[in-house]
Amino acid sequence: MPNVTFAGPARRFAESGWPVARILRVMLVMGGVILVVWVLSDVLLLVFMAVLLAAMLSGLTNTLRHWTRLPHGIALTMVCIIILAICAGVSWWAGPRLADEVKQLWSQLSGQIPALMQHFGLGQADGTKVLTGATGGNVVRSVTGVANSTLSVVGGAFVVLVASVYFAIAPGWYRDGIVLLFPKPYRLRARAVMDDIGQSLKWWMLGQWVDMVVVGILAGVGLWLLGIPLAFVLAVIAALLTFVPYFGPIVSAIPAIIVALTVSLQTVLWVVVIYLICHTVEGYLVAPFVQRRTVELPPALTVLSMAILGAIFGVFGIIVATPLMASLLVIIREAYINDVLGGAEIGPEPERSADSGSDSEAAIEVSGGL
Repeated sequence: MPNVTFAGPARRFAESGWPVARILRVMLVMGGVILVVWVLSDVLLLVFMAVLLAAMLSGLTNTLRHWTRLPHGIALTMVCIIILAICAGVSWWAGPRLADEVKQLWSQLSGQIPALMQHFGLGQADGTKVLTGATGGNVVRSVTGVANSTLSVVGGAFVVLVASVYFAIAPGWYRDGIVLLFPKPYRLRARAVMDDIGQSLKWWMLGQWVDMVVVGILAGVGLWLLGIPLAFVLAVIAALLTFVPYFGPIVSAIPAIIVALTVSLQTVLWVVVIYLICHTVEGYLVAPFVQRRTVELPPALTVLSMAILGAIFGVFGIIVATPLMASLLVIIREAYINDVLGGAEIGPEPERSADSGSDSEAAIEVSGGL
């Protein structure tokens, strides 16, 4: 048998002296964590959404305290009152108009989509056949499913709002409760990593809100100048779907394009140009400025995380995929790359001669013979 000598990371791991029992314990703990996450996935998603909102509330509270020197509790109460007042004012000013335009948009889409499907040979314009074939039991089951889904969404939203307020009241108390689960030598470092995660989530949420406002204003003004019907509700849809990177802008443009088809083909082209301008401004001017303090997410990781979490958890998985990936990258960078591996320095690229061996031969040095 040849003598095999491992070079690089393999040699360091072999010389680290990790016993097999310790490796098995780590694998067992990781397996238990994965099992708990899988079983409690829906609850954990709600908790993470509450943490996102709490990070936003804490950021606004700290900003208000910096300006006014108010105590934390009073500043948080004022922030909540201001947010509720803004929501009530927007609902009073734009609620009836928004509701009316939503009904009109739904009517136009329900009329345009079957016509487009018939035009492209994808279906029939008349949907009466489908309705006629539906049995009473199917209708009842559909109504029951919609009611249950609505109650679940409303109940989940209530839980998220209440939990976020409680998290924002005493964020240090909940953070230290998690820190106590770590061994004593690692508690200070765990607290620092959790603080970094909180800062990253705070600035990410702030950046998302700014992006949504900018896209909503630009889209609304552009559609209004073009004379597109229902410009207000289309701008609201564009703003809300900006929260979901990459896929959101594409989905938000579809209703606007369908409505523009009722005007002219030239109007459709102008609508596409407006949405391209909106998201170009958001992606290259606004987002880099407001999110410069967050973790930079590679596009491939963002898309893959959205695809994986969307396949597992549905729509909510797509919504929380980006901030969850940002949190995981903070943990990997601080707890693994910096603490375990000793830093992110790669070092200079080694010089190789023309007759150098393959990468596998460089990684494993084999000496001796049979």
